[in-house]
Amino acid sequence: MEDEINGWNIGRASRTWTGPEGLEKLNRLPGRLEMDHGKLCLDKAERLTLLAGLLENFGLDEVVKLGRLQDWQEAIAARASASPELPAPGPRPTPASHWNCRVIEFPSDEETWFAIHEVYYEYGVPVAYSKSPAEAGWTDDDGPEAGLNRLDKFSEALKKPVLKCADFENARAKATLLNKLCQMIDQSGGEVDMTALSAWLNAWLNEPLPELNGATPAQAMYSEDGLRQVETLLERMRGGRCA
Repeated sequence: MEDEINGWNIGRASRTWTGPEGLEKLNRLPGRLEMDHGKLCLDKAERLTLLAGLLENFGLDEVVKLGRLQDWQEAIAARASASPELPAPGPRPTPASHWNCRVIEFPSDEETWFAIHEVYYEYGVPVAYSKSPAEAGWTDDDGPEAGLNRLDKFSEALKKPVLKCADFENARAKATLLNKLCQMIDQSGGEVDMTALSAWLNAWLNEPLPELNGATPAQAMYSEDGLRQVETLLERMRGGRCA
């Protein structure tokens, strides 16, 4: 039986993430793997979140093949006798800003070009990318595993949905609105589900509104005055969607 705690379904069998569930769980994971004092990720919370995702993907039957059987048995016995039981890692909020590698599509009249770039996010929204494609090179200071680590990042980028140039249009304005929504929800005592909130904002931005003379918020955001008007509309919704 799977252990459904804080959204992680860690059971004996491996689980594959697809559709909205896959995107939601992908957003929980650390946006960029880094090394801190000889350990992956910046803190214990990030490490536990990454581990929970891997355990769910692999399944416990595969995981227990690693290490000595006696060590597993002793660890399970220690957990069974411990009181109270340690909580499983929960969802990790989307960081205010982070980088990762993503595939971007560049269309042209002759052919469509794809390249992996370093992408910068604000509140989960891709707002900018490196001018040049990400390189597979590394230096002596990066260590002996640097090449493999770089290839792993490229591999992860290929597994994610391809970004288009249109995804970066009005991106910073959208990140500003998303941050404002987060603040409104936080002030009202609610919990932020960044995936659901971003999906709702995308739909709302493309909805023609009478307050904008039939234009969509996405169209209005092209000017500073229009962005302020869109922010005002969101403020007026505090008692509805964001209450």
